Amino acid sequence: MFEWLKTSVLGKKPVKVEAKTPRAGSSYIKVDSRQYDLVNLSAKGFIAADFDGSLAVGQGVTLTVVVNDSWGKFNFAARCTVNSTGANNQWKSSFGMLAPEIEHVLAQYTKNRNATPTSKRS
Repeated sequence: MFEWLKTSVLGKKPVKVEAKTPRAGSSYIKVDSRQYDLVNLSAKGFIAADFDGSLAVGQGVTLTVVVNDSWGKFNFAARCTVNSTGANNQWKSSFGMLAPEIEHVLAQYTKNRNATPTSKRS
């Protein structure tokens, strides 16, 4: 409604930010309103893609992990520390303390994934 005012006062068009919608059967990390495709996951941490520069190494982050693939379907909230950023537009993070139930689910997920031949992984 007030886009014309923003344009006339600020002298530039407002930038429209669209939330990334996860694909069906996809796994991702959600930090605030941002989503990052999940590349790898274990009980120790994860690697996520589509890094946008919004996180810094050493930063503590509260996030949600959503897994929806052929090896498992689950989600959980966690606290983690960003270990590295930038390589291949990916970021790596390690989990803080996880509940034993979550560690068990992640161990089973890793076992299921490792049992699948590499050629069948997507």
